[in-house]
Amino acid sequence: MPPAETRKLAVRPAEVAIAAFLLWMNLVSWLGLHSIPNATRGSLATVTTLFLLSAIALGENQTGWRYWARELLPVPVIPYIFLTLGKLIPVVNSRVLDLTLLGWDRALLGVEAQEALYAISLPPWLADLLTVAYSTFFFQPILLAVTLASRRDPFLPRVTSAVVFTFLLSYAGYFVVPAYGPRATVASQRYATLPKGVVGAPIRELLDHWEKTKTDAFPSGHTMVTLAVLYCARRRVTWLYQTLLPVGALLIAATILLTYHYVVDVVAAVPLAALALFVAARCHGPVPAASLAPPRPPS
Repeated sequence: MPPAETRKLAVRPAEVAIAAFLLWMNLVSWLGLHSIPNATRGSLATVTTLFLLSAIALGENQTGWRYWARELLPVPVIPYIFLTLGKLIPVVNSRVLDLTLLGWDRALLGVEAQEALYAISLPPWLADLLTVAYSTFFFQPILLAVTLASRRDPFLPRVTSAVVFTFLLSYAGYFVVPAYGPRATVASQRYATLPKGVVGAPIRELLDHWEKTKTDAFPSGHTMVTLAVLYCARRRVTWLYQTLLPVGALLIAATILLTYHYVVDVVAAVPLAALALFVAARCHGPVPAASLAPPRPPS
């Protein structure tokens, strides 16, 4: 049987997952009655329809711009979903569970270690470095996809499934455990007084502005997706894995040191990322290790 990537599938597993998540968001938007603006409902319906029609119209095994459009189709939709979640989470779960996560952190670390963690003083250069690494979150999976697409890697759809499933599982967690994170609670003063550095403060202000979904602490999607990208890069493109590894390590460290996430958010991200990768492999096949010969472009 030919691999899933070469079959004439109308919609790929990653696209099915995105469409299902969008449809569920559409349902939640209508259950929200007057708390959800009509513009949000209209936007969700439009994006869902255009996404599905685009996947079907572009087809499989295309060349030129159609190939690139199909392979990168999830790229604009995943951030759109994240930016829209903040309006829908209170409809499903109106609780804010920061106190619960703080309690879990205290049980995991102990009182003294928890207090010491939020008292760490960062030099300006390190705050800058961590902030820049943290800001690469959405760009790392795009870089991986573009690199594989430029090589016409036949297993790119499997990589896309692995990364997309990881994104969507982290988004689902925000509905189950809504929380702002330590920068808005126990470490708000520390976050406000982080060294401005050269680029750190402006980047953090820009990230805060664009982060429309605020109760997104648990699990750490930054950690989950970074682990998924590193796993896929290690399987398919060694040089890219070696390039992204130090950036990814700094990014994960930044989630805690810049007080974006509780420690338990990052700890929980590891098994959840593994679960997403497992489900993606069951649905679309595992991401195989790259052979010594480079993949050939489709005929």
